[in-house]
Amino acid sequence: MMRRVSLTVLTGLMAAGLMVAPVEAATPGRTEFEILMNGKPVGRHIVTVSKNADTTLVRVAIDMAGRVGPISFTYRHRCEEAWMGDQLASLNCTDQENRSVKTVTANRKGNALEVNGTGFKGNLPASLLPSSWWRASTINQTNLIDSRDGKLSKVRVSRVGDDVINVAGTNVRAGHYRMRGAVNTDLWYDASGRWVRTAFKIAGQSFDYRKLTPVAGSPRE
Repeated sequence: MMRRVSLTVLTGLMAAGLMVAPVEAATPGRTEFEILMNGKPVGRHIVTVSKNADTTLVRVAIDMAGRVGPISFTYRHRCEEAWMGDQLASLNCTDQENRSVKTVTANRKGNALEVNGTGFKGNLPASLLPSSWWRASTINQTNLIDSRDGKLSKVRVSRVGDDVINVAGTNVRAGHYRMRGAVNTDLWYDASGRWVRTAFKIAGQSFDYRKLTPVAGSPRE
């Protein structure tokens, strides 16, 4: 186990064939996951996508609390994304693990994102995606902006195959992808590009996302 519980990559991470091509604007909706640590519930991860004129607005909320042996932890992540079509226009995130706080803001200026984060300050390519996982095109990336602190995260993604996942009482066929980087993360998206599951390990602890909301009402690209 960890000397300090480190959960900071939680924000952070198509098909057929389930490869899903990016489209001009995301479909609004809400998805909610129960987060399990070693099979026990420790929190929720909620993504809400809405439209305001030509802008797609995304709000991400993660809350966790639990114990690993004698050590307790709390984790809170809040992030707002604004998109113009499939291009990130702005990012504003705050991440708190126990008493450690990280932040990042980013704003698009021409072909660059001006990033001001705890982990990075400077310009990054405007084509990058944040590590919030809800967009299916995450699996097509080789670099992501870390939604916790603005660092550039190098990733390598491979397709594992197709799995059937039970979502709110309904079996859903989803493409299974394995992301390798700072933390090894498995991601699942259905044929429409909706995010339906995530699993990973940190410091020997296993985390699994169980989707609580029906697939039909979930956001997608």
